[in-house]
Amino acid sequence: MGTTLSVLASVAVLRSTVKEFVPPEIRTYLLELSRRFSSEIVLVVPESHEGSTNHLHKALATYLGSAAVSDPGAPPRRLTVGKSETMKVLTFGLDRNSEIVDRFDGIPMKWAYFTETNTAIHFELKWYELRVHRKHGELVTARYFTHILETAKKIRDRSRVVKFFTTRSGRDGWSTKGMNLEHPMTFETLAMDGDLKHEVIEDLDSFMGGRDYYKKIGKVWKRGYLLYGPPGTGKSSLIAAMANYLNFDIYNLNLSVVNSDSSLEYLLLHMSNRSILVVEDIDCSLMLQNRQAVDHQQRLVPDQNPAATQIQVPIRPNQVTLSGLLNAIDGLLSCCGDERIVVFTTNYKDRIDPALLRAGRMDMHIHLTYCTFSTFKQLALNYLDIGYHKLFGQVQRLISEVEVSPAEVAGELMKERDPSSSLECLIRFLQSKKAEVKPSSPEDVFSDGENCKPKQNDGRKDEKAVCKPLEVGGYRIKEELSSTLGSILSEHGDIVANCTLQSPECRALFLELVCEIFQKLQALKETRLTLAELNSMAKSVRDLESLKLEVGWLLGSLDEVTPVLNGTEAMP
Repeated sequence: MGTTLSVLASVAVLRSTVKEFVPPEIRTYLLELSRRFSSEIVLVVPESHEGSTNHLHKALATYLGSAAVSDPGAPPRRLTVGKSETMKVLTFGLDRNSEIVDRFDGIPMKWAYFTETNTAIHFELKWYELRVHRKHGELVTARYFTHILETAKKIRDRSRVVKFFTTRSGRDGWSTKGMNLEHPMTFETLAMDGDLKHEVIEDLDSFMGGRDYYKKIGKVWKRGYLLYGPPGTGKSSLIAAMANYLNFDIYNLNLSVVNSDSSLEYLLLHMSNRSILVVEDIDCSLMLQNRQAVDHQQRLVPDQNPAATQIQVPIRPNQVTLSGLLNAIDGLLSCCGDERIVVFTTNYKDRIDPALLRAGRMDMHIHLTYCTFSTFKQLALNYLDIGYHKLFGQVQRLISEVEVSPAEVAGELMKERDPSSSLECLIRFLQSKKAEVKPSSPEDVFSDGENCKPKQNDGRKDEKAVCKPLEVGGYRIKEELSSTLGSILSEHGDIVANCTLQSPECRALFLELVCEIFQKLQALKETRLTLAELNSMAKSVRDLESLKLEVGWLLGSLDEVTPVLNGTEAMP
């Protein structure tokens, strides 16, 4: 190292001596003469270009510093090292009067970094010089410099600190600097169904690698996700994992403090690229409820009470409108930025206007459910560092019988550090939840407010209760079909809204038929259906479609299954 420093010092003295005693004209002549007989060309990258910052110079500092550190076989050289507030890791760069050889497509690219201080104006000039064979000049300008810019951007994006920004009010914009997002959640530690987690990661990877594809098809490079499910199922944790995985900043948009559509536009225009826009609890942030649901409520108001035919909704002056929100996330304004993700969260998907949910706005709907055994195993690994325990079987049985959120399970696992004690504590908690589900009296109140009462016992054993139908979405159907109908209405809306039949009772009967067919398709793995049975179900669905029920999605599912059975007797 001492020898290297001596040589560099000698070179510096020689350069200053030549500049002092050799006239500029002679220096220029000698330089031109050397270039004429040299097989190399020299490309100079100054710190500024045409009066502004030279982005290639800035990229070279990142690119060459990273290359110098990552090349263990390179000879010793002087490097600068530092840590800025915006970067998570140390950054390196070439010190002045240092050289490095970078290889691109097997061709040596000889870089040197120089500085020179103008004592008269106390200004320091900085520049990089690239020496390369003349025949590779086109390669350098066409591909090498582009490679440097792209690689440096990837290094900076991967290493920068993720920021969290919040809204203040009106046109005040986002919080000035943002806070460092130090949330430790990653996809490795996220308690989420394994298959669903894999789907989300694949979708994010596809989005990040799709710049050229989005440009080719003429779409803005953005992606929308709807996270819905009961409280405590991991919606906020999933957002944090996405931000850490992509190294994207988070902009948390509180619509209740935004006083107009123009203020919303102002906020979105001042977001950075590579960011996630989050609107939590979109169904209750503002009065942006499902317009179809409002219309349905209006139709249910008794005609004999004219005063009740209008739903009185208090509207705050100058608040964000549904139209303004739609234009902000999917209109021309959305073109003012790249690499952006929009995330809506809600506990009740059916309360959101369908206009917000269509593809292009919310491209992927992610249903986060109550804790499954797969989710529990991830939690046990995170909190107890175990992948298996003899009590897992008991936990699996109880989790399948009760509805418990991953947050509740995590809370129980945190109470004890010993795995056996912790799992025993969780089992007691699940057993108490299961006991709460069982009715404590002969009367069990349903969602429609009516009771399910047993017949008067006349001395016969095993007398079963006679239950009235449940009401789901305004339709009274069998109790065993209620959850299925709820899922269908949530996913596809009111499929009998345009039905030619006017009687609610008749509509309910057809909805029960749809639910029965849907349940049979869902249970194909456990039951055996013949081709004739599937064809019969398809005919029933076509008859329903002729009555203007919106069941095209169900017919599509049947069409996908039927070809599998052709030439076979039955499907296991």
